[in-house]
Amino acid sequence: METVIPAITIRQILYNEVGFPYHVPPHSHSVYQWYCVVFGSVDYSIGEKIYKLNPGDTILISPDVTRYPTYSYRSTGYFYVLLNILGLNLRQLPDNIVTIPNELQNDFTTLIREINKPGDNTYHYVEALVTRLLIGLNRSRQNNEMIEYSSSLNIQAKNEFVERVEAYMRRNLHRELNHKELSKEFHISTSQLSRIFKNSTGMTLSKYLFQLRINKAKQLLLESSLPISEISLMIGYTSFSHFSFVFRQEIGVSPGDYRRTKGNIQRYLEISQ
Repeated sequence: METVIPAITIRQILYNEVGFPYHVPPHSHSVYQWYCVVFGSVDYSIGEKIYKLNPGDTILISPDVTRYPTYSYRSTGYFYVLLNILGLNLRQLPDNIVTIPNELQNDFTTLIREINKPGDNTYHYVEALVTRLLIGLNRSRQNNEMIEYSSSLNIQAKNEFVERVEAYMRRNLHRELNHKELSKEFHISTSQLSRIFKNSTGMTLSKYLFQLRINKAKQLLLESSLPISEISLMIGYTSFSHFSFVFRQEIGVSPGDYRRTKGNIQRYLEISQ
């Protein structure tokens, strides 16, 4: 019987959110490290090069290369996976910055949530998500598009449209946004808007907007001394108690505790197979 080689084996997973400045000394790993920025920005020295990573940027770092990230400018949320790559061909990925395409955003968000709130069969679920994301990123870099995604509209045009909608939402987080306003702003029906956004990002418009609000709240909590009630208003929550409730539900701690600990909610996912 032919032996089936596993795609990957995961050695360690860490999710961390930190204030600034935050220092990690030079180090190396004997296996691959897949590093991803969730919010904020990082200057990552890898070998002789310095890479600038912004939200959604990822890099697969080769083994035995000296590296160290610098978090000097703003608060940052990131995660990394240490892994052996066995049955995958990922020649396009090592030591190149690749941004998570819209088509993989839902898997990216699901992976972050699973790291922070493990459930049944977590290892196998995470392994499948990491494998899918790495294959998707490799294809994205190789072909500049996700080959399994098809649509009657040009992929690039759809992605540009979603980026414009996202930029508009970021500028208007302080207001109550809804599908009707967005469809009017971008001259498209609400059903088309919802369908394009869901197909392109894997998330509903409401869920995507919620993630934008929460990430903005994290940054404001870490980078400013603004009252939490004011931060609540700045991201569109007129009720402070409701904001505190949804923040705790999503992050696991209250906004006040998040600020007091400087966002350092480092979590290792227990790897047991």
